[in-house]
Amino acid sequence: MRHLWIFFVICLVAGQTASSSDSSSYTDDNTAFFEGEKLTYVVYPPGDYRMIIDQASDEGYSFAFIPPESDYTAAEVMVGVNIYKIRGIAFEDALAQDTAGLREHYGAEVSIRAVDSIFTGSGEMIPTFYVNDAKAFIPNVMISYYDGATEMLIFELIISPTVARFEAEEVFMECLERFKALPMGDLGYE
Repeated sequence: MRHLWIFFVICLVAGQTASSSDSSSYTDDNTAFFEGEKLTYVVYPPGDYRMIIDQASDEGYSFAFIPPESDYTAAEVMVGVNIYKIRGIAFEDALAQDTAGLREHYGAEVSIRAVDSIFTGSGEMIPTFYVNDAKAFIPNVMISYYDGATEMLIFELIISPTVARFEAEEVFMECLERFKALPMGDLGYE
């Protein structure tokens, strides 16, 4: 997959036992924290998905979220996340390079179409795209890019051919809607 110079620090918050009287509680030991140069990023898993670091990094991701009972190699739905330092490169240029890489990888027939009005948990609009090929199955079905000025976070939705795309898209949207980019010192706990 992508091989760029990745700098990141992930701190795992110790899991807390959810109270049986509070069904909305969850453990947050699968939440990723990254301290950028200007912002602190908090990437919550969608639903009860779990974070995978080692196997995901072997494939070029900073980390990934997969369903709770899935093995990484057999996961039918995955949200892969990359955190890149982009000092000296304009966000628009980095985004254009990445989408050009997608087109080069999947071929000229691939369609990359913008999705309107997707917002993060901290309220910023996040450029998001559908990736499709009418003639072939493409596992990377959605991709989002967050502009953190000195960092770019890339979220990818990857599915198997047996998954209903609309169901996987709901998982991806939940991840984006929970993601927060906060001023230094503010962890924004839910």
